[in-house]
Amino acid sequence: MKVTAIIILLLAISATPLPLGARSAAERAPEVRAAIDGVLGLFEQRPVVVLGDDHGLAQEEVFYSALVRDPRFAASVGNVVVEFGGEACQGTVDRYVAGEDVPVEELRRVWTETPGWVPGPTRLGYINFFANVRAANLQLPVERRIKVWLGEPKIDWSKINSFQDLQPYLAQRDDNYVRIIRDEILQKHKKTLLIIGTGHIFGTAPLRLKFDKAYPNALATVVPFTGFIEDDCNAKFVQRAKSWPVPATAAPAIGTWLKAELQSPECSFLDAQTIAQVKAMPTAELPPNFSSTAELLHAYASQASGEDADAILYLGPPDTLTESPVDPAIYLDLNYFREEDRRLRCCASPHFQGKLDWDRILQQNAVAPTKRKPGS
Repeated sequence: MKVTAIIILLLAISATPLPLGARSAAERAPEVRAAIDGVLGLFEQRPVVVLGDDHGLAQEEVFYSALVRDPRFAASVGNVVVEFGGEACQGTVDRYVAGEDVPVEELRRVWTETPGWVPGPTRLGYINFFANVRAANLQLPVERRIKVWLGEPKIDWSKINSFQDLQPYLAQRDDNYVRIIRDEILQKHKKTLLIIGTGHIFGTAPLRLKFDKAYPNALATVVPFTGFIEDDCNAKFVQRAKSWPVPATAAPAIGTWLKAELQSPECSFLDAQTIAQVKAMPTAELPPNFSSTAELLHAYASQASGEDADAILYLGPPDTLTESPVDPAIYLDLNYFREEDRRLRCCASPHFQGKLDWDRILQQNAVAPTKRKPGS
């Protein structure tokens, strides 16, 4: 063989991409899809897909509504279990999303009769979600309509006057979600989307362990990327994601450059205040299954990064993310405001008790959206 031919052959071999298994994790890229396509694709693998809710993140709340308005969702999934609704009002939300007229004072109890939220999940995106399910259902025959399951345990807030009064209801939360999904979804061979705080899946309240014990491999998890504390780290990540659609899912993290990027030792997901608060916790106050503050900090960081999730939900560059506005009825209806204020004063965790900040709510609902800070 002539030298020239040998050189050409060697160049051809060197230009041929290596098989996926032969590339290092730092070189392998995750599969990136438009977010709705990515989430619906996970239902082809698992009957329950969990969207980890970063409470108050406007872009994520918008995505929830876009997902249920996509005709494919009703056709292929048809069920949603939400953390921002109380089971005591299941009949009310059933009537509302079916198109019936429901007085606003009655409808409001859907998201205010929730023990896990003090004073309550009053962000506008959560409330808009129910309206979007209703709008989607009005275009569908009765037998194909989306069913919304309210996941929070039944509670009568008129009888709750202290943080201690709330404890029995908080203790029921994870078991309530397991029961609903077991009885209404898995045992009936159905599928559901579960929208719940990421901490229930990866953090100190391991709902996932309960599911995995009873139904191994039933859950697929999606966690939003909200950004690092450091601007340089965000800039580097955004550069790598510049060709991604917004919103998008990227999967998997494990075995690709995404995992290494999320675990970068130069970058952090927890702010200095959070780290200091955790380090100052006495051992006796640590959550169950944690023997040190170092373990707890690692759990919080993993939860925030989404590094162990089945997919990352990319909602755009972190400096474009904003806080969701608060339901304006909270300052238009004084009885509503007084009750939410009472709950915050009496019944929140002692670290968070205080008055409801009227001025902060008005500022947050100003025309210019409030920027979301990474780690907040």
